[in-house]
Amino acid sequence: MKVARNIISRSKKITKVERFRLSLQLIGLAIFIYFGSQSTFYVVLLSVPVALLFGPVYCGWMCPRGMVQNIIGSIGKRVLGKRYNKLIPKRIHKPLLYFRYVVLLFLLTALVLYEFQLIDDLIMESVVVDGLLLIMVVSILLSFFVDRAACRYFCKEGAAASLTNLVKIRKIKRDASLCNSCGICDRVCPMWIDVSKKAVVRDTACISCMKCVQKCPVDALRVE
Repeated sequence: MKVARNIISRSKKITKVERFRLSLQLIGLAIFIYFGSQSTFYVVLLSVPVALLFGPVYCGWMCPRGMVQNIIGSIGKRVLGKRYNKLIPKRIHKPLLYFRYVVLLFLLTALVLYEFQLIDDLIMESVVVDGLLLIMVVSILLSFFVDRAACRYFCKEGAAASLTNLVKIRKIKRDASLCNSCGICDRVCPMWIDVSKKAVVRDTACISCMKCVQKCPVDALRVE
């Protein structure tokens, strides 16, 4: 009975946290709709003080594109079943994680060239802006097959925000004495991090969603 009560209590806590996450994502969506696509950059910038403490929390808690991917992904899971998340094998996944930095570098290079008038408005709008928009739309649609595909491989804002993982003060730590190696933390991680094999999660791929901490049945994961 005690175990059952603990499971029910934990489920209620997770539900409350997910409702809070959804409310923040809806606020992020409202900001995105009202102020336009550039608002994402400024919101990420404003979240830097919190990110220096906990990592890229905007990505894991407020990004409206993350919310859209979750919705599309939930449909993909129902339709594809066990085939979901199998499109990209792990041997390709790891090097592909760096592609979002290529996208970020491409944008920064284009902005510098545009500032010094080395490329004109037509190229900036038709190649750079439209190209980045196409990449984002396609990557979000890919979340039907792969969990948070845009976040993993294509998001330029996420690439910039991910660097705070290298300097954040509070990190997810695993207590090996409590861990029972059930692998739940690995399965719920949208960024495909092997949390169960780490003493401290320092991966730049981490979006600080804390789902691994939420779902751990033995409280072996803590933010310290």
